[in-house]
Amino acid sequence: MSTTPQMGQMAQQYPSTSPYQQQFGSLEQLQQLGQQQPYQQLLQQMTPQQDQQAQQAEQQLQQISLAAVQQLVQQVQAQALAAGVANGFIDFVHPVQGQPHQIFLRINGQFRVLNSPTPQIQQQIQQAFAFGHQVVGVWDTQSPNVLRSVRIQRL
Repeated sequence: MSTTPQMGQMAQQYPSTSPYQQQFGSLEQLQQLGQQQPYQQLLQQMTPQQDQQAQQAEQQLQQISLAAVQQLVQQVQAQALAAGVANGFIDFVHPVQGQPHQIFLRINGQFRVLNSPTPQIQQQIQQAFAFGHQVVGVWDTQSPNVLRSVRIQRL
């Protein structure tokens, strides 16, 4: 015979009393407390305010988002992009102090500037002209002298 009591016997001898249950009671007691009239009224009063605030915040967010999208669409519609093949370039190896590095591409008889090109872009443009590849410049028609991007097409 074993002298240690079984788990079931221990549970009967020593009922579970967690700090939570000691402080607040059992889950059933809390649910019953929540069903009482004063707490139900308080919950009903709080819920519409929270719902209303959440709805107002969501409406404001939708209005802001809609306004931002409309503004972006207007900007994109106002921009018309154009492109052309460059037939010459000017690259100042040492730019004027305090000025960004610039490469000028001659496209359709007009020089257009590419501001602050990376060293890789600078090298690719030089190699493209050296090996007879096409350098295509893209610009916004509202500011046609400034290139937005450059594409090199190997033939």
